[in-house]
Amino acid sequence: MEIYKSEYQTINFDESKSILSKSWTPKSEELEEDNFTAEINKIAECAEKYNAKYFLDDTRDFSFTITIELQSWVDNEVFPRFIAAGLKKYAIIVSKEFISQLSIEQTMEGQKGAQSFEVQYFDNTEEAKNWIESSLSSAATVA
Repeated sequence: MEIYKSEYQTINFDESKSILSKSWTPKSEELEEDNFTAEINKIAECAEKYNAKYFLDDTRDFSFTITIELQSWVDNEVFPRFIAAGLKKYAIIVSKEFISQLSIEQTMEGQKGAQSFEVQYFDNTEEAKNWIESSLSSAATVA
């Protein structure tokens, strides 16, 4: 179900699997720092509201370079919100734009994120979904 849409991204939530999924639009190339923080805050709000356990982040059309200051902000302000919501796995479908992808990876290597939830990078949506859903099937077996 679609829970948020802007000119920069669309966020969906699959309640039955507790998967929050987001896809950036090509318009992300026009993001300014304040738009970026507003959009990231919206993602955190959705994660908190729905207690998302898994996150599927499609960054293939993401073209904004995340500065070192913004990377630190994400690590200190956003990741704690993901952790409090109960996030377990964060799958990223990689950006086509090299510098954007590098800045995404540097952001995800932040101290809080790296220690609290698993992060994996994928070339396609199917592999990313399989990685997340492998947790769902093992969780169902344990329950």
